[in-house]
Amino acid sequence: MRNPPVVKISLIQLAVVLLVALALEWTQGRVVAISALLGGLLCVLPNLYFGLRAFELMKGRRQMRGARASQRAVASFYRAETGKFVLTLTGFAAVFATVKPLNPAVLFVSYGLCVILQWILVARLHATK
Repeated sequence: MRNPPVVKISLIQLAVVLLVALALEWTQGRVVAISALLGGLLCVLPNLYFGLRAFELMKGRRQMRGARASQRAVASFYRAETGKFVLTLTGFAAVFATVKPLNPAVLFVSYGLCVILQWILVARLHATK
């Protein structure tokens, strides 16, 4: 089974988030830029964790076939998704608890746009195969 390009997608997302945050720093100020950067990172880092964890667990194991292999794959995805969810929740909690001043609207918009960017990147990479 060939791994999906999770690292490539995350690096593209990270580059876009950094460029947008830099542009916002110049045009809107530091609070908006930091809020956008944190919103993007709250999307990118848990997604990178999910991708690496879900597919790393399936590598390195001896080759199995049938029901046992599919059960292991599903369990791997559940563990990775749980970790992603926990990282996202704790990330938002940590940001709201520690970062002052913060623009919550920019944080959530940045997070949402980063999720949409991920969908677009996955669709484009899947379409080119």
